[in-house]
Amino acid sequence: MILEKQKEAQIFTDGESQESIGMSLDLDSAQILMQMLSKNLYSDAIGSTIRECASNALDSHRRAGVDKPIIVSFKANEDSNYEFSVEDFGIGLDHIDVTNIISKYGASTKREEANSLGMMGLGFKAPLAYTSSFYFVARKNNIERKYMMYEGEDTNTIDLLYTSPTTEANGVKVIIPVKYSDRSDFVDKIKEQLAYFESVYFDVQSVNIGYYRGSYNHNTEAMKNDFVIFRSDDFQYSEIATDVNLHICLDNVYYPLDFEKLGISRIELPIAMRFSLIDGIFPTPNREALRYTQEAKKTILAKLGKIANFFLSKYNDEVTDTDNIQSIFSYYQDSSRYVTLVNNNYNISSLLPHSTVSLVTPKLNGVELLDLQQIYEIKYKLVNVEYNVKYSLERGKLRDATKHYNNDIRIQSITDINHYIFADRISGNIKDYLKATLPHGETYKFIKKVSSFPLRTKLSNGNSYVDFLDLNTHPKSQWRQRIKELQYIQSLFTNKFINLDEVVIPKEWLDARKKQRVFVIGGIPGARRVKLQGEIVGKLAQDLERHVDGKNCKFVPETLKLEKIATMNSLFVYTNHENASKLDPLYHISNGRQKIRFITFSDREINSLEKVEIHNLIPLSKFMEGKNKPFRRIVTVYLINQLMQDKKHVFDKSDNLKSISSDLHNKLTELRSYRSANYCNGHAGMYEAMLEVANDQNLFDHTIYSTYLEIKALLERLKFVNIIMKEMSAYGVNKGLRDVLCDLFKYYKHRINYTNYKIKLNEELPSGEALEQEVINQLETI
Repeated sequence: MILEKQKEAQIFTDGESQESIGMSLDLDSAQILMQMLSKNLYSDAIGSTIRECASNALDSHRRAGVDKPIIVSFKANEDSNYEFSVEDFGIGLDHIDVTNIISKYGASTKREEANSLGMMGLGFKAPLAYTSSFYFVARKNNIERKYMMYEGEDTNTIDLLYTSPTTEANGVKVIIPVKYSDRSDFVDKIKEQLAYFESVYFDVQSVNIGYYRGSYNHNTEAMKNDFVIFRSDDFQYSEIATDVNLHICLDNVYYPLDFEKLGISRIELPIAMRFSLIDGIFPTPNREALRYTQEAKKTILAKLGKIANFFLSKYNDEVTDTDNIQSIFSYYQDSSRYVTLVNNNYNISSLLPHSTVSLVTPKLNGVELLDLQQIYEIKYKLVNVEYNVKYSLERGKLRDATKHYNNDIRIQSITDINHYIFADRISGNIKDYLKATLPHGETYKFIKKVSSFPLRTKLSNGNSYVDFLDLNTHPKSQWRQRIKELQYIQSLFTNKFINLDEVVIPKEWLDARKKQRVFVIGGIPGARRVKLQGEIVGKLAQDLERHVDGKNCKFVPETLKLEKIATMNSLFVYTNHENASKLDPLYHISNGRQKIRFITFSDREINSLEKVEIHNLIPLSKFMEGKNKPFRRIVTVYLINQLMQDKKHVFDKSDNLKSISSDLHNKLTELRSYRSANYCNGHAGMYEAMLEVANDQNLFDHTIYSTYLEIKALLERLKFVNIIMKEMSAYGVNKGLRDVLCDLFKYYKHRINYTNYKIKLNEELPSGEALEQEVINQLETI
């Protein structure tokens, strides 16, 4: 880079000068100056080290006319210590170059070269800002030399470590040791500083940081060399650039933009303004920032104006007339403006103040006179003056919208939520059909027209065409056209409504529903099928409103439809009113998760129930026989809960076992998940009574019971597991205690992951797979 020449100042004095003293360097202070120019020159030691080393390498390629890439490497060496290195294949260095140029501060060969990045003679010493010593290997004229530059006691020093002949091409490789704690910062800074460099091959490994900046298991990915750099005359974009704000590239060297010095607001646009080394933009001596002279600011702002005009022109080119009213409203709803470039969407809103290009607004086909922004601002009235939501259907429940929530229609959701319009009323069959067939994951609204826009109104609510469109401010010759355009816009929304009056219920559905409402009398062979009709009065168990000693629930009278009971996703357990106390202890055992409801009936109602068979309505005596799924789940989860309380530390800290025994870890997780899904804190005495029945007849949930028995037997045999895991952390594996567990598992010949055995297998097992017990037994004899 050509250094700006210092101009002689024009001085006006009020007398003759008696003596002029030329300023010079104090050689006795050379060590202090060298320390200032290396250790204390840079505020970003890592970023500057990366930038200066890569810049020197690229300058060397330019001077040698080499078109192959430099190699930027960051990885662990043979000793597992991390190193950052930059290798070029340019002009190289010999011992004379090291003695006369590299060793001297301020010595540079680049001050007369317009296409070189350096000029101060400081860049090669930049690594001393990060580390007290580093290495460089120099090849020139078939001789290779390795040097170490380091901070000496009296002065910074370069030691020649070896000299040997070589057949490799000329070049220099700078090798810098990296502190283990700086691994992630180096990867991040490589991306930041070299995102726009051409002719660079990255050999940067992924790094597992563990806990880093507030998160666990932070990983940096290995850098790929197929990332995209898009360049235009005035700006460029790199897929690996990390600055989300507008920034500057001075011959591809990254510089953040100082918006405050430019006197402008921050521009959130992840692209770089391009400047060459001859554009009059100069960096500070440490090359970490730019010098914002008046000329430089003028040049930067001029470039910013060109970029803003480019993006706004491109935005205008993408604006087209449309039939989609929602896209028009979205335009006015969101003040952000986006341009697509290189498969990326850029928000160019912050560029608007810097552009001389006017923004084009989208137009709606069929609308010539109306102001669409004005229509957007009063969009609420487009539909809601004439239509109201009468009902809503959500999760299979139809509700009166006028009683439960605001019955307005949200314009922005008309295309997202199914809207049905009806003229008079909705029949019961239609309601049942929609509740049964419409997906439960969506919301449906049922709309009715309640009024129409008049031309004028005496009311002051603005609900007329004259008020709504402010027609009195326009010529009467335009009124008809403006009203038609408004009605057209309204139709774009109302045409989305589904006409409920035209919905036809399939005969197959009606026939199927009739069959579902027929049940067998008492299960007696040959008994005639009857249709469940009528109501039955009982008392449902419900939560207590206030604490009552010895009580878990209260029984509240309720009238139930028989056919509704049969369609509910709950098991109803009943007894007569006199035995309500027998249901009370069961209330919390199954409350909520088991979908069981308890109810009492009079003897007369029970006699009526015995004439029909409803699959989800059973007497208490039959429930307590245990031959039903809820009973089996309740007693099984009770046993699992007891085991989890007894072996609390094993279950609470089971993640520590994942690397030891995946099989054990997975089964503990399975038991824990089952308890979470099924357990309620109920009456211990009732649990024990149910467990006694289950033990006699083996009435357990056998989808999980065998796993429970296996883990219970294991933890009772290997009591040390719970004791050791009590001392472990729940948030990270303690290596010492983990190794102890591994050894004890081996000693007691319990199967663990094959990776914990120090053997070499002919074939690799899949990750996490355990060895067969026979193999483990053989291993124990080795």
